[in-house]
Amino acid sequence: MNSTYVNALIEEDLLCEQHERTSDIQLSPAMNTMLLAAWLVVCAIGFAVILLVDNAVAGAAMIAIPTLVGMVIKPTFALCVVMLALPTGAGVGYQGSFSLDRGIGLALATSFFLNVLLTRPPLRVRHKALWFAAGLTVWIGISSLTQPQLRMELGRAFTHFQLLVLALIIYWILETNHENAFRWALRSYVIGMVGSIVLAIKSGQAIRAVQETRDARYAATLGRAIDANMLSALIALAFLSAIYLFARDRSLFWRAVYFVALLFLPLMMMRTGSRGGLVALAFTLLSPLLFVRQVLSRPALTALMLIVVILASASVGVLIQRQGIESSVLHRLTDVGRAKNALEFRMVPIRNAVDTVLTWPLGAGYWSWFERSGSQIWPHNDFFFSLGVYGFPAAILFAGLVILSMITVRRTPLTVEKLYARAVLTFLLVMGLNIKQVSAKYYWVFLAFVLAAERIAWWYAQVREEEADQAAEGEEVQELGSALN
Repeated sequence: MNSTYVNALIEEDLLCEQHERTSDIQLSPAMNTMLLAAWLVVCAIGFAVILLVDNAVAGAAMIAIPTLVGMVIKPTFALCVVMLALPTGAGVGYQGSFSLDRGIGLALATSFFLNVLLTRPPLRVRHKALWFAAGLTVWIGISSLTQPQLRMELGRAFTHFQLLVLALIIYWILETNHENAFRWALRSYVIGMVGSIVLAIKSGQAIRAVQETRDARYAATLGRAIDANMLSALIALAFLSAIYLFARDRSLFWRAVYFVALLFLPLMMMRTGSRGGLVALAFTLLSPLLFVRQVLSRPALTALMLIVVILASASVGVLIQRQGIESSVLHRLTDVGRAKNALEFRMVPIRNAVDTVLTWPLGAGYWSWFERSGSQIWPHNDFFFSLGVYGFPAAILFAGLVILSMITVRRTPLTVEKLYARAVLTFLLVMGLNIKQVSAKYYWVFLAFVLAAERIAWWYAQVREEEADQAAEGEEVQELGSALN
C-alpha cells in the first residue's frame, strides 16, 4: 500500500519541485515594478547628466552600473536591453573608441557569468544546429591560421566567436525562463527599432546618412550610417516580430503599439531602397500559401496576414503618392534594367567563389579574398561566401546548420510560434541569397529565437490541449447532469 502511494506521488511529480529553476531570480511583482521604476529614474538622471551637464562619462556610469545589476538579477532584462539596442548597430559610440553595441555585449557576458554562479539553472542544448554553428566558428578559426594576413584573419575569427557566444547566451536565456521572456524580448526589439528610427529622423542623423549613401537611400538608425541592406533586414525582422506579437498578445495597449509599428516600418523599408530586402519580405509574407492545410486550419491567422499585407501596401502607396520617397530610390526600385545589371554584377563573385575554392579548398581567406579571387566585392550570398572565403568545410557546416534549423521548425507544433519561427527563418534564408549576413549580429540573434521558439510552441500547444480536455469534460458533465434530470 505504501509503495502504491509513493508511486502515485512520483507520477504526479509531488515529490519534485513544482517548477524548474529559472535563470531569472524570482521576485514578487511589486518588487519587480519597484526595481524597474528605480532603474528608469536613474537612467533619466544619467541622460540628464549627459545632455545638460555635458559629462558623458559620468552619465554613462550612472546608467551602466544599475543596468548591470539588473542584468545579473534578471537575464530576461539583459536580453531586453540587448534587443532594445540591436537596431543601433555600432553607430552609437564615444570618441571612436567605444560603442554602445560593444558595451552591452560586455555587460551581457559579465551578467551571464555571474548569474550562472548564482542560479545554476539546468540547461541541455537540445538543438544540433547549435553544434554545427560551433563547428563553423571553430573551422573559421582554423582556416584563419593558414592565411597570409594572420592577425587580421584572427580578428575576424574572434568576431565569429563573439557572435556564437552571443547566440548561445540568448538561447540559454530563452530556454531557462518562462514564455514571457520570449515575448518581452521581441517587444523590446520592436520598440527599439521604431524608437531608433524616430530619434535618427528627429536628430538629423537620417538626413546626414541619406547624403552619405548613393541614391539618397535611408541607411541609419543612430550615429553613423550603416549598410542599407542590413538596415532593411533589421526593419523586416521587426515587422515580422510585430505581426507575431499582435497575434499572441492580448493587451490592447501593446496591440496599439504593434499596430503603429505595422504601419510605420514598411515606410522605412521602402526608403532603404533595398530590392533584396523587399523581395525577401514579400516572399516571406506570401510563403504561408505554400502550406494550404495549415492555412485552412488557422483561418484567424490567415485573415490577420491578409490585413497586414493590405495595411502595409496602403501605407507604402500613401508614401509614394505624397512623394515621401526620394525619386532616386523610387527609380532604383522600379528600373528593371538596373536590377539586372546589379544581379549580374553580384553573380561575378559567386562564380569566382566556385573557381577559387578549387584552388584553395580550405578557403581563400576573408582579407585575402580580393587578391586571390580577383573579385571587387565579397560574395553576396551566405553559402557561396562560406564556400569561397572559408572553403569546403565551412560550406558543409553552414548547409548543415540551415538544414537542422529547418528540421527544427518543421517538428514544431502548429502554433503562432511555429509560424513566426518559419517566417524569420524564411526571411533569413531568402535574404541570404542576396547579401552576406552570416557574419551579421542580427542573423545569429534571430537564429537563436528560431530554435528557442520550439519549446515555447510546445508549451502553448500543451496549454491548448489541456483547455480542450477541460472543455470536453465540462460538456460531459453537463450532458450527464441533463440525462439525470
